[in-house]
Amino acid sequence: MAQVSFKNVSKIFEDGTLAASGFNLEIDDGEFVVLVGPSGCGKSTLLRILAGLETATKGEVHIGDELVNEQTPQQRNVAMVFQNYALYPHMTARRNLEFPLKMMKLSKVDIKSRVEATAQLLGLDELLERKPKQLSGGQRQRVAMGRAIVREPSVFLMDEPLSNLDAKLRVQIRTEIAALQRRMKTTMLYVTHDQVEAMTLGDRVAVINQGQLQQMADPQVLYERPANIFVAGFIGNPGMNVFETELLAVEDQRLAIKWGEQLIPLAKDDAASLALEEYVGKPLFAGLRPDAFCCADTSMAQTQVAVEVESVEALGHEYLLYFRSGVTALDTDNFAGLGDKATRPLMVARLPGSVDIKTNEKIMLGLMLSQICFFSADGVALRV
Repeated sequence: MAQVSFKNVSKIFEDGTLAASGFNLEIDDGEFVVLVGPSGCGKSTLLRILAGLETATKGEVHIGDELVNEQTPQQRNVAMVFQNYALYPHMTARRNLEFPLKMMKLSKVDIKSRVEATAQLLGLDELLERKPKQLSGGQRQRVAMGRAIVREPSVFLMDEPLSNLDAKLRVQIRTEIAALQRRMKTTMLYVTHDQVEAMTLGDRVAVINQGQLQQMADPQVLYERPANIFVAGFIGNPGMNVFETELLAVEDQRLAIKWGEQLIPLAKDDAASLALEEYVGKPLFAGLRPDAFCCADTSMAQTQVAVEVESVEALGHEYLLYFRSGVTALDTDNFAGLGDKATRPLMVARLPGSVDIKTNEKIMLGLMLSQICFFSADGVALRV
């Protein structure tokens, strides 16, 4: 096992494409870290730089106490599982597992011992004599993981390993990977664009956009306290509703935010509202998760707003309610600042499946203001 660190790492390809810029990340020994971000954000490139398959244009990569920039992939003692399995089709599962050990010139006894232990760990005992074409997608993925595990690497890298599997199988293999990492206690980096994988697998999750680290935290912190508007919109399905507002001082020394023409008072004794006083009269953004909305007649509603329902997605256990109101949500994927903000017409609320709401209906929605987040004009979260 080993610690991993990226120190001011940048990568510019020959055609001028910037894949990473001043990237810094510290991963603890034995930690499971997920790199997540939109397609083209640089997450796979960073993984390949760590593996030695790409060379950093600038910066340092450390595994343990060693600077590994000049080391070959073989010298780094890392193992990588790819999206396309990369199994040898003419070899049985056993031969695929044996191959990296033969390259390491281990004895036949050691090879046999490692292969059998790995096969047992992954439930491959009955499949060792089959070739890849005789295996299901999930079984091939297990063999691909086994070929990495059998090397007993210091760092275990996975680059979107489940993207070729169907939804049900992804859930199964995802659970197996999490359990496997806990048993092995090996430092693991896992790249995905799938938020569910990121939020359910990682001890910590690193959110990346345009080659830069946006936030590194445990999954619940990312969800409840996003560092900026990009993270707020990217994490969560659907993402956070973020809208432009203004903070005003109202009667009885209270603060309120504007929701269209409506003023929504914040709790007077709320520590967050007290810390916001310096932003009175300044433009800022507010954010509410879809689950911060509720039925107006419930005890959870701290205030109410009028909305017009545009569409309803019934998911059985819950409804996703897309609505128009007095505010317009930001397009968080394309946010560039207060002076250059893209918008989207609808906001979204998540309500229990027991409610009965129809398209084009005008209703009152409750808000749970304790879950509100605030962002400055440049999109950075206000830590209040």
